[in-house]
Amino acid sequence: MGKYKGVVLFDYDFTTVDRDDGILVASQKTIESLNKLKENGYLTMLCSGRSKRFLEDDIDKFQGAITCNGAYTEIEGRSVRDIHIPQDVVQKVIREYDTEESALHLETQDVTYYIEHGQDFYKGFRLFLDLPEHWFAPWSEHKEGEHITKIVMNCTKKEIMDQFREEFAGQLQCVPPFEDKLILDVMSVGITKGEAIDYLLDQFEIDRKDSYAFGDSDNDVEMLKTVGTGVVMGKHSKAAGEAAAMFTGTVKEEGITTGLEALGLI
Repeated sequence: MGKYKGVVLFDYDFTTVDRDDGILVASQKTIESLNKLKENGYLTMLCSGRSKRFLEDDIDKFQGAITCNGAYTEIEGRSVRDIHIPQDVVQKVIREYDTEESALHLETQDVTYYIEHGQDFYKGFRLFLDLPEHWFAPWSEHKEGEHITKIVMNCTKKEIMDQFREEFAGQLQCVPPFEDKLILDVMSVGITKGEAIDYLLDQFEIDRKDSYAFGDSDNDVEMLKTVGTGVVMGKHSKAAGEAAAMFTGTVKEEGITTGLEALGLI
């Protein structure tokens, strides 16, 4: 048997927190449940499309995190995997898609860079999620050799997204984080939350039946399908619902705690 009895993974937005209901950090009840999981021998992991910096309010409440939809993994303060987009591919994306019709954000684990046509998108995105301004910087401040883990592309029409996916097939992995917005999360080819979980289970010798995940949106589907039991929150996308093995309540209804109790994990 490995170090952990099993692993429980949690998406962040609308799973651990819900800004629509004014829940900006993990609740005290959720924190208590995470501590019980640890005491019971389970590894607790955030598993988010966000970069590490965008999780700083809650990341210390978990034993580790999978960020940028699977591109980066950290366990107990130690980086165990960091897969970035090749520099030449990053430059090609900038040349072709920094336009008035496709704004770009380029993310490291510590800062998100915006380019000329992405400035208005950046401002709206930051205000929408109430994110600190110091998490962002203009691309001109990007340091040579600094790795880009994820690109976020905001499009004015679906045809641009389809064109991008076709052009970079075999080079980049594209995941729509929202079912109702023309936005793509872009990582290195093959990178998904599910693929990162497979790596985690292998590295820590965890049986798949002892893996669980809580999620709510389209970019959680691979995660929900990969684990032994995928739990979907009360507010969820159609695709997430179709991937669920079990349903629980909303964040406001303490869905994490009630779900863990129903599973007999705490």
